[in-house]
Amino acid sequence: MRIFLGILVGLIGGFVLGIALSSFIGVLGMILFNEPVGIKYLSYFTAIICAIVVPIMDQKSLKSDK
Repeated sequence: MRIFLGILVGLIGGFVLGIALSSFIGVLGMILFNEPVGIKYLSYFTAIICAIVVPIMDQKSLKSDK
């Protein structure tokens, strides 16, 4: 159950992080190049990466607490 919660938190957090990062890249592109710059499907990529990384980090933190 703990792993499932970690995956779920990673998916939601990664998706939100991807949206924020995409917006930041778009604004930076407008400032530097006067045209919107971005990475297509960035929020989906970050959601998948975070869904993998968060449970791994959680398991490592449990092992180090013992």
